[in-house]
Amino acid sequence: MRYLGIDYGKARIGLALSDPSGRIAFPHTIVHTLAEVVAEAREAGVEAVVIGLPLSFSGRPSPETQGIRAFAAKLGRTLQLPIEFENEVLTTKIAEQSSGKRRVDASAAALILQSFLDRKNGDENESVA
Repeated sequence: MRYLGIDYGKARIGLALSDPSGRIAFPHTIVHTLAEVVAEAREAGVEAVVIGLPLSFSGRPSPETQGIRAFAAKLGRTLQLPIEFENEVLTTKIAEQSSGKRRVDASAAALILQSFLDRKNGDENESVA
């Protein structure tokens, strides 16, 4: 299953894609509008979307959480695909250290998506044993 990872921001939206098997996330591109996200998702043939959700270290919603949930609702209605959330705490800071400013949003999206995939695939591996 191919996933689209999203690091949502008001100015830029970082996108990442998984490999077709849904195991590894790769930075993809940076866009600026919902319409561009939809176009990228359709072109890549994704089957589900993972959006970074800004939560505090204690797991509480941040001021940006409501805006991201609204974006996710619009995206879900448009794409008609499952939408999942993954805590994005510190992903931008980590991405800045490894990728620099130019690709930081796409790299943060890849970190968000990889965290989700690791958790999901770890759960699948445990249930097989």
